[in-house]
Amino acid sequence: MAPRVPAFQTGQPFRTGVNTVPIYATVTDSRGVLVADLSAQDFEVEDEGRRQPITVFNRDVQAMTIAILLDRSPSVFDVSQRLHSAVTEFVQRLLPADRAVLGTFSHVVTLNPSLTSEHDALIRHLGDDAPFPAGTALWDAIEAGRAAVAGEGGRRVLLIFTDAADNSSRLDIDDIRTALQKDGVMTYAVGVRGREGLETRELTAIARATGGWYFELRPADDVAGRMQQIADELHRQYAIGFTPSALDDRMHRITVKVKRPGFTVRARRAYFASSKANVR
Repeated sequence: MAPRVPAFQTGQPFRTGVNTVPIYATVTDSRGVLVADLSAQDFEVEDEGRRQPITVFNRDVQAMTIAILLDRSPSVFDVSQRLHSAVTEFVQRLLPADRAVLGTFSHVVTLNPSLTSEHDALIRHLGDDAPFPAGTALWDAIEAGRAAVAGEGGRRVLLIFTDAADNSSRLDIDDIRTALQKDGVMTYAVGVRGREGLETRELTAIARATGGWYFELRPADDVAGRMQQIADELHRQYAIGFTPSALDDRMHRITVKVKRPGFTVRARRAYFASSKANVR
């Protein structure tokens, strides 16, 4: 079923003031269909349980800066072609205004942080020589993706294709989750069952905390259709902003609600109220 959306066209960039908290929200109805025609009056935002006036709102299709990471470890060797196809299909659905980097990982991460809007240039990275020795540095890959987009303006996204079985990372998962929340980088994940199965708990927790989502790509799924679903969701999120009541150098819990019954909203669950720079 087609999503409830206005005409598809890229709107003006979502701009916030120095002390504006940006939120990118996805709304679905009771059938899981994407809803993209709501107004600012349909939303409520709470900061530490206190209602906040919405000062910025945009529902136009928004460009994004995205880091795409592909698992190339031995545990996904049997499904590597399916993962390759999924990444290719997704890249082809990026909009001309989107900018992206594409990297691979096994026990180490290979990522050139140079952003591009050229689909062919991104897809060529899939042919780069990638290390295949045993090991999956999933958390290190997420950190590399975060670092590649964190300094950019607007909407920053990390999309990772993996079986979620980390066993080689040097970095701590809790530190990575905190960094993603501080920087406001949404994490999306596409899981494929490899030789070791599929470990989803920690990766799903990161995705939900940052306003992203976890999708499993099952053998019977249509790869092109699944990637179209993810691309549609990323391009049709609501951009919402509010002014924080205090810049106290700590993490704040935020809640985004839709007033209409039967709708579900996904958005970031925290932001860092920095007194020294723009809030994230």
